Amino acid sequence: MDTPIRRIITGHDPKGKAYFASDEVLTPYDPTTTPEFSTPGPNSGFGVVQIHRSRGFPVDNMRELPDPHKSLVPLADTKGPSCRILDLPPAEHGWMHRTLSLDYFVVLSGKVGLITDGGVEKILQPHDVVVCRGTNHEWVNRGTDVARLFAVVVPSKEIVTENGVRLEKTPAGPIYDPEEEED
Repeated sequence: MDTPIRRIITGHDPKGKAYFASDEVLTPYDPTTTPEFSTPGPNSGFGVVQIHRSRGFPVDNMRELPDPHKSLVPLADTKGPSCRILDLPPAEHGWMHRTLSLDYFVVLSGKVGLITDGGVEKILQPHDVVVCRGTNHEWVNRGTDVARLFAVVVPSKEIVTENGVRLEKTPAGPIYDPEEEED
């Protein structure tokens, strides 16, 4: 779970001309090792690369933002979209959770099980795409090697059932779902 990725970010100069704002290699980290943000080891539940995070929607592409990599970022930020890579080690089970978001996932490598709270599982292969619409779900690596997922997470409206029950996000604690900072 230590395979790096190259992240290139473009931007605009004050006159509107495009340029490359950054070009760097990012390595996955284990969020439970904060503040060191160590490379995931054999006992890590997963590795993460925080690629980008916006504040607001629609996004302000001229706003300078702190780099989210090697930081604790909410699973689903309520103030704007975010993008990340998740590395999952082989496992027997994951963690059932719900976020108040619309999530787009692409399996980059490995064999991954996606399980809903209804107990149904779909097995995903590289290049499979999932659109997760605020549902309660669990990811499980069903292969023998590390699986890698690419995710884009967009805040969503609250989900309310036909009988008025509000489906809330799953509490995940300060490591996996820290409080959002104020702008």
